[in-house]
Amino acid sequence: MKGDYKARKIPFLIGVVMILAMLIIVGYILLPQKQSNSESQAVIQAMEELIPYFGTDNANSNGSGRDPLPVMSVNGVDVVGAVEIPSLDLRAPVTDKSVKKKYFARWVGGSPVKGRLKLMGGKGDVFSHLSKGKPGETVIFTDIDGVRYEYTITTQFHLKDWAKADYDLMLCYKTDSDTKFVLGCTRAD
Repeated sequence: MKGDYKARKIPFLIGVVMILAMLIIVGYILLPQKQSNSESQAVIQAMEELIPYFGTDNANSNGSGRDPLPVMSVNGVDVVGAVEIPSLDLRAPVTDKSVKKKYFARWVGGSPVKGRLKLMGGKGDVFSHLSKGKPGETVIFTDIDGVRYEYTITTQFHLKDWAKADYDLMLCYKTDSDTKFVLGCTRAD
């Protein structure tokens, strides 16, 4: 009887150890993503505290901001503003061109003042639901001065060359090495 108990105990202990090892591995995979998302939310919170009326419709909402976009260091990250898509429950900081971070959108060109503002993000993080954006839905870009620019999604398309797209705002993520999925938006009046 004692031999049967020991024979059953060893496979049970091996199974418990394997499950714990798998949980630890999954934790190490998911923890950096959760920390990155927390970092972007901390930057948004700091922007709300630093920038008067940030994220609200206010006197600066006429869309007459500065060009080129000013840059501000928030929690050690150089940002130019934030992007919101209320219908997708998306609100994320937008970094300067030289900064590439998970759960942050990145300004890659253009201007909200002159048009052709281009923001890029990761398909698996900040822009994971971008393809669910529908024509007619609102997108808001707020710069670090608190100036809000409202846009309306007009189209979805795939793009290889930025020069061939002419929208006031383009939000995108890479689908492969040369192609980007894009939401094309026009400035709301």
